[in-house]
Amino acid sequence: MYKTKKIILCFALCVLIFSLCACGDKSSDNAAIYGETIAGLEDNELFAIVDTNASSPVLLVTSQVYDDGLGNQAALNCEVYYLVNKEVKNIGTIESMGTAYPIAYDETGIYAASGHDMQRFEIEESGALKLAEGIFEQFDDSGNATYTMDKGDETKVITEEEYYAVFEKYNDATIVSFSYGASDTGNASQAEVEGDMRHLEHIIEENVSGRKSGGHRQGIDRKLARKIRQKKIAQGHAVDDHENMVQTQ
Repeated sequence: MYKTKKIILCFALCVLIFSLCACGDKSSDNAAIYGETIAGLEDNELFAIVDTNASSPVLLVTSQVYDDGLGNQAALNCEVYYLVNKEVKNIGTIESMGTAYPIAYDETGIYAASGHDMQRFEIEESGALKLAEGIFEQFDDSGNATYTMDKGDETKVITEEEYYAVFEKYNDATIVSFSYGASDTGNASQAEVEGDMRHLEHIIEENVSGRKSGGHRQGIDRKLARKIRQKKIAQGHAVDDHENMVQTQ
């Protein structure tokens, strides 16, 4: 039954992807890249498809999510998948620290952060995931802060003002909202299989339509997101808070 369900789900995704591609939209064509990968996700894995600096959409997969207060199933870590030499490959992992700093993205890359650092990752033309920019706040024994930036092969000391100016890129980025992929219950009924097919169709269509409208599927206001993040920090959700994380099963 498990294999049968997998085959049916994969077939359904292929049909859906073909119909999306028939619309002639480039985003729809690119969404077709990950159909088989999404169908093969485990029960506890969620995914999102995002547009970044890369020439094709990027697939992000996680198994731990939490409600960020904006209606998103946000995550602190995710696996990154990308099309490399005509094959979808896992090219790395990105991790934030603390529920006030979920994984985010914009047209320049994918972001991770904490109360004392921020990293922006890019995907190179070769398909490799690299740290394009990182800023870090460190304190000496007297409590004095030092700020540094890693960019390319260069590390340099920056001012506090420069640090927060760069951090603003993360504040302006879009929080990644993850959705469930295939459900692989071994004793699945026909009704459950059909339900999974409808669910997958809805999710992929939502990802495609979200990218058509600029990637803000949830209509998130950036200023509101920032206020909620600041409120969480004030309430003690700050740097290393993982207590609201949900391990999906």
